[in-house]
Amino acid sequence: MIFKSSKKSINLLILSVCALLCSDQIIQASAFDDANKLYYEGKFSDAAAAYEKLTHSGMASPALYFNLGNARFKSGQIGRAISAYKEAERFTPRDPDLRANLQFARNQAQGPTLKLDPVQRLLTRLTLNEWTLLASGSIWVLLVLLSVCQWRPAWSRSLRGFLVLWFIVSLVFCGCLGAALYQDFSNPSGVVIAAQAVVRNGPLEESKSAFTLQDGSEVRVLDRKENWLLITTDPQRMGWLRREQVLLGSR
Repeated sequence: MIFKSSKKSINLLILSVCALLCSDQIIQASAFDDANKLYYEGKFSDAAAAYEKLTHSGMASPALYFNLGNARFKSGQIGRAISAYKEAERFTPRDPDLRANLQFARNQAQGPTLKLDPVQRLLTRLTLNEWTLLASGSIWVLLVLLSVCQWRPAWSRSLRGFLVLWFIVSLVFCGCLGAALYQDFSNPSGVVIAAQAVVRNGPLEESKSAFTLQDGSEVRVLDRKENWLLITTDPQRMGWLRREQVLLGSR
């Protein structure tokens, strides 16, 4: 009887958790519909606030961030719109509508913005997940080839050239993954969200002004010091910016 009672309790617990998850999903779906209604009524600032509240509640989807980007753009928040589109890009990097909206928003940004070198452009062609899949997949293929050579020694000579080639391919993919990880976590990108952000030569308000960035300018973060970020847009521009003037992407 004790065993049966415990089993019933576990079943009730599982049902309760499932019901709670379902109710949360229903609430989030209803809130998402309400935010969409605000957007279609032309209340873009209110819609953006509603979408953002959903992101804070833990909801994450390409549709949510795409709509958030649209609402922010319509309300004149270019930098925040670009940041939302980039979040959506993590889920659907090949979506043509998303790419078009992101590029259109980027075209509205005035002044200096992040310029990528050829290596960085190559790394950003794929997401971290895609580089991870390529690297792990190439390693698995390499392990299978090595296993085949051990299992059928007679095939080793005919597979030797392909094995060397695939080893090089695996090294390239793993190197690209390592470089992409280093770029994203050591020097993350961010978007300026202030109308005008003064970049200074030092992390102090009294420091001399180096140059000015506009809303929507994209930067790469090189260092942090208290409430300041050392940022760069290209090799010729580098300086310190107030932390609250930059919206960093989440990873």
